[in-house]
Amino acid sequence: MSESTPSDVSPPVAPRRRPPAWGVGLFLLLLGGLVLLNQLATTGGPPIAWIEGDLDAALRQAAAKNQRVFFYLYEPNDPTHLRNEREVFTQRWARQPLEKAVCCRLAVKPGDVRPVQYRYDGQPLFLLLSAKGREMGRTQGAATELEFLTAIGRPAENYAAEKHAASAPS
Repeated sequence: MSESTPSDVSPPVAPRRRPPAWGVGLFLLLLGGLVLLNQLATTGGPPIAWIEGDLDAALRQAAAKNQRVFFYLYEPNDPTHLRNEREVFTQRWARQPLEKAVCCRLAVKPGDVRPVQYRYDGQPLFLLLSAKGREMGRTQGAATELEFLTAIGRPAENYAAEKHAASAPS
């Protein structure tokens, strides 16, 4: 008769524990909340106060307030324009420089003369103009944050510095 020794016997295997369903649900809820907070931190703010299609009115308003003009030319159903509406103009990095400007947009139609003046070539065009209509910055197409800030945001800061320097007593 053979006796089994303790070393011959395997210890019982404990069943593998899965996290409780409520724990998984809580984790997903927290993760979703963090994503939402991040989205709220990068978007939001008041809607852009567009002057629709009347650049002359925007230039008059900018001259009266000594501001610059953000002029956006686009074709209404262009996918790049729709992306800009969804992914550029909703972002805080785009809204901050635009808060300090008179914003005008023009839906380009066949035969419009103004788009030719600004070398519009069928892609959405972002222009920063002085109150006198002089071009200060431009980018076109599907603008990234860096392109937008380089063409529109940074010249806006430079314009504000120039305006402040011009009004400072000598």
